[in-house]
Amino acid sequence: MNYTPFSRCPSDLHLAESLILRGCHPLPRRRCFSPTTTPQTTPHKTHIFDDISRFLSYKSDLDLPIPQLLQIANTPLRLVLDVGAGAGAFAAAMKVRNITVLSTTMNLGTPNNEAAAQRGLIPLHVPLQQRFPVFDGVVDLVRCGHGVNRWIPMMALEFLLYDVDRVLRSGGYFWLDHFFSKGVDLQKVYTPLIGKLGYKKVKWATGNKTDSKNGEVYLTALLQKPVMR
Repeated sequence: MNYTPFSRCPSDLHLAESLILRGCHPLPRRRCFSPTTTPQTTPHKTHIFDDISRFLSYKSDLDLPIPQLLQIANTPLRLVLDVGAGAGAFAAAMKVRNITVLSTTMNLGTPNNEAAAQRGLIPLHVPLQQRFPVFDGVVDLVRCGHGVNRWIPMMALEFLLYDVDRVLRSGGYFWLDHFFSKGVDLQKVYTPLIGKLGYKKVKWATGNKTDSKNGEVYLTALLQKPVMR
């Protein structure tokens, strides 16, 4: 990236995200200044106030409303990691309950990080295949949303699952929220992969993906990490 030293930095978000998605983190900028955000560059309110009601209501067995989640956990949730969080709707719903949520999110043409920050949330600009920037065994709950699905290469998905295990505390919970795949793959590939973690099944619900043309199904699973191995 070319720029005049001690001047305004040109935007490198597209290049930076391309590198991050390939596992290469850009070096810190040297001797140029980040532009000041103006009203024209702030996220539109539709990105900031996305729908949080889906985390509060029960429509099918695939749903796990936050009140039910907290009742099932039966232990205080202090620190939560939301993987593939978008603009942070889940974190916003948890914030009113005084629960801290770290949200991993990429922009990819949509100002998700800016929207999450404007809601007073904590956006972590990291891709799915990166080691989580969180210490070992300190997270009470890890949620993986719609960003974690069958299009992730198997090696990357296995890496993600074992990094979830790394950051979860003993007895912590892993929530796979509306994971979708082909029905046969869920039975033969993904269920055995998830089973390798050795977690207790607290909730395991499947249902047909209504807009699918390839026989895809949804899985919502709440799993508990063993207290001792």
